[in-house]
Amino acid sequence: MKVLAFFLITSFPLLVFSQIPPKDSLNTEIINNIVYILHKVEPGQTLYSLVNKYNCSVAEVSSINPTLKTDVGIKVGQTLKFPMIKNGKHVSGAAYWAIRKKAWSSTNSTKAKVLPKEKTPKSKFHDIKAGETIFSISKLYDLDISYLVEANDISDNKIKVGKKLLIDKTDIEKIIEDLEKKTEPELVLAPLGVKVAEAGIAEVINTSNRTTKYLALHRNAKVGSNIKVTNEATGISIIAKVVANLSEKGHDENVMIKLSPYAFYKLRPKDSKMRATVEYYVPSKKKSSAVK
Repeated sequence: MKVLAFFLITSFPLLVFSQIPPKDSLNTEIINNIVYILHKVEPGQTLYSLVNKYNCSVAEVSSINPTLKTDVGIKVGQTLKFPMIKNGKHVSGAAYWAIRKKAWSSTNSTKAKVLPKEKTPKSKFHDIKAGETIFSISKLYDLDISYLVEANDISDNKIKVGKKLLIDKTDIEKIIEDLEKKTEPELVLAPLGVKVAEAGIAEVINTSNRTTKYLALHRNAKVGSNIKVTNEATGISIIAKVVANLSEKGHDENVMIKLSPYAFYKLRPKDSKMRATVEYYVPSKKKSSAVK
């Protein structure tokens, strides 16, 4: 019995520590159950290139990195937090550690597989082939679809066979960086009045106006007001300014909202149309103060 007790005491620490996954290879931090990647800025990197790399927005990165609220520029060696995004959604701390534990168990039970190398374009341009869409091309080269649309001055979902598209990430990031310097401050949805929530179809505005502003056409929201739009499939949201109202009849009668190309593709749609929800506020009706 003493021998058994001695064996358990000496073996217990080994049994416990053998169940603990190895230290994370990524430098991460969990804040409010959301996983953030700690990135050390390297020479040649810009805020816009890193936002593209981590598939998030400048506004979100600025909110979690206080130094960016006062200093837009980033410096080599500076450490910034970027949200970990998977399938268009933030990765929770619980889900992240569950995935890591599963991966650790798998690598300890089977031989590690060699991952295929990331596809590197041989040319700065892509020749559009029959059957291809801006969605499939953005996935093929791992490009931010909203950046791809703006850099190539695409005004709607239509692309022509044989046309060349710029796909070089460095060149695209330079174009977008110049465009985003001209944008207005981030829009805010102020909770004033009565909240209205709707769900329906969202489409892109067919326009030649090349802008990185978030613009919207909606049937009921007041022109000049702000409206929150959420992609039901991904949960990604933006806030856009209503610049005109949709007509109740005709081509747009079954459409809930239309967005400028840059705003539309920031919602990461998987097609030229998507199911979306909107939130906006209308002035509340004042109650009569007359006394009976």
